[in-house]
Amino acid sequence: MPVTLERLVKVIEGIDTKTERNCADQWLGAFEGVIPKEMQSTEYIRMLRESCYGKI
Repeated sequence: MPVTLERLVKVIEGIDTKTERNCADQWLGAFEGVIPKEMQSTEYIRMLRESCYGKI
């Protein structure tokens, strides 16, 4: 399930630097489900690199 640029922009715009809320708390879970549960992040990145993801 690829993360769309639109979703990333919304998350970034939603960060309020004037509050004392921790930035990490706001990002926590923002991209849940991006990496398939049966894979580790390094395996997923390797698969993307081998598939030429984003090069076309």
